[in-house]
Amino acid sequence: MGSLPHESCSVVSIGIPTHNRRDLLKRALGSALAQTWPRVEIIVADDASSDETPQFMQQFADDPRITYLRTENNLGIARNTNRCLERASGEFLIILNDDDELESEAVERLSQPFREGVGGISPERIGVSWCPCTIQNGAREVKWTSVAGPAVESGLDLVVGLFNGTRGPRFCGVMVRTADVRAVGGYDVRHGPIPDVGNWTQIAVRHPYAACVPIPVARYTAHNVSCTGTSKAQSWQVAGETIYADLASYFQSIGDRTSERRLKRSRRNFICGLEVSIIMQSMGKPGWTKLAIGEVLRVPQYFATPMVFRRLLLDGHKLFTRPS
Repeated sequence: MGSLPHESCSVVSIGIPTHNRRDLLKRALGSALAQTWPRVEIIVADDASSDETPQFMQQFADDPRITYLRTENNLGIARNTNRCLERASGEFLIILNDDDELESEAVERLSQPFREGVGGISPERIGVSWCPCTIQNGAREVKWTSVAGPAVESGLDLVVGLFNGTRGPRFCGVMVRTADVRAVGGYDVRHGPIPDVGNWTQIAVRHPYAACVPIPVARYTAHNVSCTGTSKAQSWQVAGETIYADLASYFQSIGDRTSERRLKRSRRNFICGLEVSIIMQSMGKPGWTKLAIGEVLRVPQYFATPMVFRRLLLDGHKLFTRPS
């Protein structure tokens, strides 16, 4: 992409919540520092790491682009991510988990719809800009690419597509306006391991349009020590049900019964997709078969759906290329 005048560029905040992952943090932070966008601020929120993260971060003490925050008591995913939000001064925000990475043009490309619009849609009507993500394992071996969407669609279409498994945004590949993140309440502890989904979906449905950058400019790392790989399936189920209820409540509050019904039709697919993702991520770990059978028996209503068969048809090959 062409060079951009420094003075015309909005500041973009990149928040990196981290906990006991110095080596992975090194990759994530390096990718944030390598952005072609000339005005980036980076907030590293250290959630009481007991490894060498504080020592690693000392070398950046004089870098004006980087703010390092550390807490002595573990806050958990949502509260620690909110610390990034509290210090963010940029117009736009990306949250980059400490095990994920950005391609060098990620900020430039993801901010383009907010700067220029897309498909004749003016920038102020766009609430979310996202991209498909390269899915890699802990050794940075590429496994597959998540599902993209149209260049522009309604915010509700994006959320319904997420629920139905036809859109593949990941936290690191989503850009939103910082003010919007705050307006919908930041990152909610009730959304468990996926407070990002709870936040940006609320932003999406409050705006007419969402934009998709067609190329993967973010790398999502799926591995056994990731949040997905270590979370209990039930916590994802509860989080999904809460996110759905919050979105449905919003549509009820504005009297939009049509959108509420559309969302409700995709509710089971959303929960099913979360459950299946956890099971796929656990493959190869001791007891994963027992986990899979146990989940089917515990919440059969979420597995007795065509979504399961579609996931197996479309994603079954991933069982044999499972990131580790």
